[in-house]
Amino acid sequence: MASPAHKDGTFLIAGEFIPGYAEKLGSLLSHPSIHRLGHRRDVAELMKKSDLLVLPSIEEGSALVTSEARGCGCVLLVSDASGAICQHMENALVHRARDVQALTEHLTMVHQDRSFLRRLRESSLSTVNDLTWASAGIRLANVYRDTAKLKRA
Repeated sequence: MASPAHKDGTFLIAGEFIPGYAEKLGSLLSHPSIHRLGHRRDVAELMKKSDLLVLPSIEEGSALVTSEARGCGCVLLVSDASGAICQHMENALVHRARDVQALTEHLTMVHQDRSFLRRLRESSLSTVNDLTWASAGIRLANVYRDTAKLKRA
């Protein structure tokens, strides 16, 4: 518990662990600030009540959950391997995969500076409409149009 956030913060873990992983974490999971919730059907509601989504992935394709979290108002604390669509220090905090010290520093930053957390959240929410399927469709249509123009030229 290197970050002071564990003193008055709560770390919620939604979902299940792969076999053997909870045992590997051992007593860390028994800390009073950590709550294992198991499988949830109300993930959006859970995210709306949370300040952060922490996803320190070592390997990920494109984590849809990060876009969903942004839409719910969670600030992302993610690794550079998460595939999250975000900008470090603008609307999220991004650490290098496996950099536990940087993740700890990021947790401490948002814990100690709530106005910084608020600015990250506001910035994230101001651009969240860029993450919709409609927005992606418009970008794709523009790419097709530009490609067709190049082919004709």
